[in-house]
Amino acid sequence: MRLSHWLLLLAVNLAFGLNLVATKFAVAAVPPLAFSSLRFALVLLVLLPVLRWHHGQMRVLFLVGLFMGTLHFAFLTTGLALADDVSTVAILTQLGVPFATLMSVAFLREHIQWRRWFGITLAFVGVMIIGFDPRVFTYVQAVIMVTLAAAVAAAGLTLMKARVSVNVFQLQGWLAVVACPTLALLSLIFENGQVAAIAHMDNIVIGSVVFSALGASLLGHGGTFVLLKHYDLSLISPLLLLSTLFGIIGGVVLLDDVMTGRMWFGGAVTLGGVLLITLRNRNRTAATPIDQPAVPKPQA
Repeated sequence: MRLSHWLLLLAVNLAFGLNLVATKFAVAAVPPLAFSSLRFALVLLVLLPVLRWHHGQMRVLFLVGLFMGTLHFAFLTTGLALADDVSTVAILTQLGVPFATLMSVAFLREHIQWRRWFGITLAFVGVMIIGFDPRVFTYVQAVIMVTLAAAVAAAGLTLMKARVSVNVFQLQGWLAVVACPTLALLSLIFENGQVAAIAHMDNIVIGSVVFSALGASLLGHGGTFVLLKHYDLSLISPLLLLSTLFGIIGGVVLLDDVMTGRMWFGGAVTLGGVLLITLRNRNRTAATPIDQPAVPKPQA
């Protein structure tokens, strides 16, 4: 891999990992659904000039936007708001990989071998280990929310793999078209004080919104797309696990997260399972076509 691509990979992982920290900062001041709506409003503002109508795909793009935009971020940001730390959330987001793998078997008739079944089992065992940590019991609702976020994003990814053929920025643009107004509506229904919170956002919260939109949505997914034009998914996908490491480090350093021994062990088991799932025989994995969306797994 070229040095420039290694640097891009590092930037993508930093964007995905630190986005969880930025979001945690923001949802402490702005209700999570309102924050997510702001994020997608900025994405839409940036991508609106290049957005194009895709005949024959708009219905499925709307459904993908509903799953990977509205529902995923509603659950994820709410989970972050409820959680005491970012580190556990960073690990739980990786459940999107085994969820997507199981859905590809059920709905896309893909065949997976024993090693990946073992990886799926390990991933869920690791989450169970984390879940039975006494500290996690204090925010079990957050664990449920983040797990649901991973599941609905995997559903959207499965639908996208089967039916959608647009590039990453078109996909992100249409996700924003769907997610921005629906998340705003959900915020109006379920949240209070969002207008005052948005009106009084400080520079850190504003920066968090900008970083979440431009860093994670545009740099993160856009950079992944560039890498997948040059390298197999079987190479890039495992390397994206670095984003979880950066998320954990960011949570510990910037938010004073405390990770217990059980949480470290469960996290290692989960990430080991995810690594087994994503590591495929390169001779049996074709490079990702250039016109396919660069979303190998659900991200934050």
